[in-house]
Amino acid sequence: MFDLDNFLLLLRSELYLYTESRKYEVARGAETPELPALLLQKYGYGLADSAIIVASLLECPKPDLVSDVDQLVTSIDPDWRAHQQRRFDARPAALVLSYK
Repeated sequence: MFDLDNFLLLLRSELYLYTESRKYEVARGAETPELPALLLQKYGYGLADSAIIVASLLECPKPDLVSDVDQLVTSIDPDWRAHQQRRFDARPAALVLSYK
């Protein structure tokens, strides 16, 4: 039988592992905090949506992984909300890559 709690535990574990890999890239200077925070947010929100779908199929209460994701995103980029708003305000939004 499917165990929703175990599934959520595995999702959170994957989310934490991904967070650590993104933090590593920032620490070694390969990425600025804005990019890995955005990548983590998109990945995490996808996992959160998956958890909601599974819970709905099992007729269980909807889990809230979004707050976990937001907390982890903040651990990489404390200003992510301001950066997100700047992306929303930009039309069209784009990646600007810098080369040394």
